[in-house]
Order: sequence, then C-alpha cells, then structure tokens
Amino acid sequence: MLKTFDCMRENIIDIIAYLMAELHSNHAINEKTVATLSNKGYSQSEISTAFSWLADRASMQEFTSIALEGSTTSFRILHEFEKMFLSNETFGYILLLRQLGVLTHDHLEEVIERCIATGQQPIAMSEVKGIIATLLFSAEPFSVPGRRMFLHPTDMIH
Repeated sequence: MLKTFDCMRENIIDIIAYLMAELHSNHAINEKTVATLSNKGYSQSEISTAFSWLADRASMQEFTSIALEGSTTSFRILHEFEKMFLSNETFGYILLLRQLGVLTHDHLEEVIERCIATGQQPIAMSEVKGIIATLLFSAEPFSVPGRRMFLHPTDMIH
C-alpha cells in the first residue's frame, strides 16, 4: 500500500527531528542510523529526503546560525488564546523542533500563527506536522535551480 503524500511529509519531519537529536547528542549519522530508521518503518525515499534536507542546510551553513540563535535562554509561552489551538503535546513538539534547530524563531511563530488560522481547537498533531513540512519544504533557498526537496523514488543520497 502506498503512503499518502501528507503521511510521507509527516514522516520526513519525524526523521529530521530524529537526525537532529542524534547530531545534538554527538552521535554519528551512518549506515546504522539508516538501518534504525528503516526498522522503524520509514521508507528509503523518506529517509533520503530527510538526509537531503540536512545536507542542503549544512551546505548553506544554516546550522551554525540556528545553533547560535537557539543558544539563548529565552523561551516561548503561549497566550491563553493560543492555548485553545495548541495542546501541550503539539506545542511541546514545536518547541522540540525549535530546540533541535529544525525551526528558527521565525518559523516557530509562523507555525503557531498557521495553527490558529486553521480554526481547529485543538489542532491535530498530523496537521501541525503538515504545517511544519509546508513551511520547511517551501522555503526560499530551495527555489535555487537544481535543488529539489522531494527525491524521485530511484534517487539515493550517498
């Protein structure tokens, strides 16, 4: 059975979060990591796409600026109105992605705004992951010729 596009995007966000957590823990990203992700049920295409996203970010040296930006001791508290739309679980997931450097401060605010704009009280985790995927995969740097976020089924990252 084929996975839906939305499910694939959600999985890719989860893989990126996993890889960033591994990097923050100073663990090597290697064949064992790929095997672990495969054993968790992720497809080769999803894994390759997540690696591609990381490789593009590393080549643009975004990790350095995100890491420096994330090193402050500030944190985000939800307003009572925002709490109607975001459960503790979904807000915790967004904050985790921010802490891992997947999201910038501006991304975090944009995700919260988009969650409120859906009108869902509270918004489902799958919707939040979809919002995050849309935000990350439609980012301006990927409009550069020759770059693409989603790989073809036969593409591999070596």
